[in-house]
Amino acid sequence: MKRWRLFIALLVAVAIAAFALRYLHEKRAQAKHEIAYEAAVKSYSKDLRPGMTRREVEDYLSASGTPFRHMCCVNMKGSSGGVYDDLVKIGEEDVPFACSENNVYVAFEFLGPERRFTTAEPYDTLKDITVYHWLEGCM
Repeated sequence: MKRWRLFIALLVAVAIAAFALRYLHEKRAQAKHEIAYEAAVKSYSKDLRPGMTRREVEDYLSASGTPFRHMCCVNMKGSSGGVYDDLVKIGEEDVPFACSENNVYVAFEFLGPERRFTTAEPYDTLKDITVYHWLEGCM
């Protein structure tokens, strides 16, 4: 009976060690990804400054062949009154069970006059450039 207990205790210890090693590996990988995402933000921030118009930002992205998409309200706390933000996809993360995608974007947040309907106007001004994680296709 003691041998079975010892064997079970050993299996539990090995399982715990395996989970701990996997967790540490994932944490290190995530830290490397975050460094790369911040590098992308810094790269865009060299050429694009707060106060630039949406037209200038989108012309810059188009000239470099960078696809982008519009989305409302990246920063819900500092809501921009119905002004679209621009997103440039820079990565993909592991997908949680209930979602189909876990994408990472550089978000170009804009300010403009408050609108009843969300729109992207060429005279909106760039407020900030940030990393934006977005779980998509979730149940």
